[in-house]
Amino acid sequence: MNNISYTLKVSSQSQVTLPKGLREQLRLRPGSRVTVTVAEDGNLQLSEKLPIEKHFGTLPNAWTNHGQDAADFTRTLRDSMQPKLKSE
Repeated sequence: MNNISYTLKVSSQSQVTLPKGLREQLRLRPGSRVTVTVAEDGNLQLSEKLPIEKHFGTLPNAWTNHGQDAADFTRTLRDSMQPKLKSE
């Protein structure tokens, strides 16, 4: 990544807007999630990856049966919860 710096202004509602060039560089779209890490020296590091992503694949089969697809397991779990969610 290029060493380009941006100055961001904090709004009266404590919000900041990422400049278009930065959004394009990180390939961010509306609804994208970003992670901001504060280093000990006070510098901020912005990443388009969520902190949990570094753990993907570290516990294979931890919540699924051996050989079961994680996406299928998640769908089945979500579908089993739908009646509960609709009644609340």
